[in-house]
This record gives sequence, structure tokens and C-alpha cells, in this order.
Amino acid sequence: MDSINPFSLKGKIALITGGASGLGFAIAKCYQKSGAKVIITGTRDIKKLQKACIEIGENTFCYQVDVSDTKNAISFIEKVEEEHGSIDILVNNAGVHCKKPFEKITMNELNHVMSVHLNGSFALTQAVVPSMKKNKSGSIIFISSMSAYLGLTQVSAYSSAKSAVLGLTKALAGELSQFNIRVNCITPGFIDTPMFHKAVDCDIDRQKKILEHTPMKKYGKPEDIGWAAVFLASNEASFVNAVSLPVDGGCIIGF
Repeated sequence: MDSINPFSLKGKIALITGGASGLGFAIAKCYQKSGAKVIITGTRDIKKLQKACIEIGENTFCYQVDVSDTKNAISFIEKVEEEHGSIDILVNNAGVHCKKPFEKITMNELNHVMSVHLNGSFALTQAVVPSMKKNKSGSIIFISSMSAYLGLTQVSAYSSAKSAVLGLTKALAGELSQFNIRVNCITPGFIDTPMFHKAVDCDIDRQKKILEHTPMKKYGKPEDIGWAAVFLASNEASFVNAVSLPVDGGCIIGF
């Protein structure tokens, strides 16, 4: 244990998908503050990605990668590990939203949401596991959502993907634990991020309902998820496995 920081990630290499903004950016900042070498990915805007990399701080690196392009997952991980070393921590955070009534969601939209949240995470995890097995150590963290627990309206594609992530977390924990690879999941509540605002800013009734359902009567901060991810990745969580950790201000039990 580090006497200064008991949840130190010093010496660890962490890969965080979707790290240019929102939850991924917050997780990356918290990891960097905790001593990890941080590698973030983003899809569209390379300048935004590079700016985020600078803002996160020293020992941070970035790659422009589309996680839904699963055929390139192995070559991407091989490139990262060749340039930086074996990945100790993988945070499958990259995501997209789709807010529509169920009957108006097209199969293309459903497939796109699933390809990012589930297929992309699945492929990247497959790609990092061999080196984790070799090292007999690893922490894999998935980011799910309250929508996997609650009957939220107009997000059926997103809810389907996030529910699948919960199932994958448990299945992989059962399969990989024998190699000292821990697999956990964070289920954020309603967090103050650009994706969240895109979904609710034009829906006052939904905002009111969210706060009424959250016992703490406020939205979470991205850093709330970041520090939870630090704990799950740290050696101090060495016996925490197959957990779905709600970080939601009590939303999951809100009445």
C-alpha cells in the first residue's frame, strides 16, 4: 500500500475508450492523478482528442480509434502494447446514445448502439486478455447505466446495450478470475455530462422526474465515476470482482 495514496495506480498502464470527454475524460484524469500511465481513445475529432490528452496531464497518450470497428481490435492493442507495454487496466467506456420512441428506432440505429457499447467492448477485451493472462493480473471495467435497471422511456436501444454489458461483466468474471483478472462494472446514475445534457435539456419533465427519483436531489459529477473507477482498478480492491457498482446518488432505490 502506498502510504500517501492507498489507491495508487502507480506503475499501471490504463486504456480508457471514449476518453476525450464526459465520463471517460474524468476517469482518465483521476487515473492520471493516481499515478497511472493513461491511454485514451476517441473516434471523430483528433484535435479534441489531442487537447484532452494535454489537459489530462503528463504520461497521457491518445489514439484515434473507432471501437465499433472490431476487426482492428487486435492490431490496435498490439500497437499500444508495443509502444507502451502490457495493459493492466481496460475501461470500456466509449458509448453513443439514441433517444427515440421504441417503434421509431431503426435496426441500423440499434446495431450502431450495440456495436459501440457491446461489440466494441467485447472485441477490445478479447484483445487485452492474452497479455493479462500471461501477467496473471488485470482489471477490466465496463460502464453500464441506470437504464439497465430502471424502465426509462425512449432509450430501449441504449438500455438493451447497457443490460448486455452487465451480463458480460458477470460472465467474464466467472471465466477470467482463475487468471487473477478482475472484471467489474460501474452503473452511473444521472451524471452532468454532454451526452446527458443532449438527452434531457429539451425535456423539462424528464429532468424533474430524474431529480424526484434521486434521493440526493442532484446530478452526479463525472469525477464521481472517475474515483469509483480508481478504486475498482486499485490493488486495494483485489477481492472486488463481478460487481456492478451503482454511483447514482441513491437513484436505484429512489421512491
